[in-house]
Amino acid sequence: MQSDDTPLPPDAVWLEERLGEGSLWRPDEAALPAELTHAGTRQFLLTVGFPAVHLDVVGIDTRHVRDEDGLEPFDADEIYGERYPDDDSPPTNFCFTVATWYDQHLMLDAADGGITHYDPNGWDHGAGWKGPAADDLPTLAVLLGLIAESGDALESPDDAVRAAAVAALRERITGLDAYTADSAFWDEIFERLD
Repeated sequence: MQSDDTPLPPDAVWLEERLGEGSLWRPDEAALPAELTHAGTRQFLLTVGFPAVHLDVVGIDTRHVRDEDGLEPFDADEIYGERYPDDDSPPTNFCFTVATWYDQHLMLDAADGGITHYDPNGWDHGAGWKGPAADDLPTLAVLLGLIAESGDALESPDDAVRAAAVAALRERITGLDAYTADSAFWDEIFERLD
């Protein structure tokens, strides 16, 4: 359930007010990979766009989406340990890295548009999948906008101001997207902020 007047889905104006003018990657149809079949995600990217930013305050980086092969399709069954090692059949289930935090990845599911947490340290023994991290790409864009909006307070030299900002941000994020409440990805982000 949404906790405040934060728009879902967001529009480009709301996002750029928080993340900066020109911060959105808005590809044309030809730049979107054919493997990305989720219609809502394609529409969001074409009309609003997704932040291509580095949020210094938390270390989340999405700038790679602007690269020529920014949305490179991965075989989701392979990286999540659902495929037998000797299975050489063509992949049918795809995902894309849309954000990184150190060596951790947020992955966009090509078919359903969901965002999951992927730990590449576990891929070879089926332990890379760490669960849902956001409902969809528009929601993730809003979460990034909320972090940017809180950036000054999160970096305050005053411990009380910083602690209050972390608590308020966590409440807004978990109020906006229930997946964030049980996500190891977001837990680690907030542990670093505390």
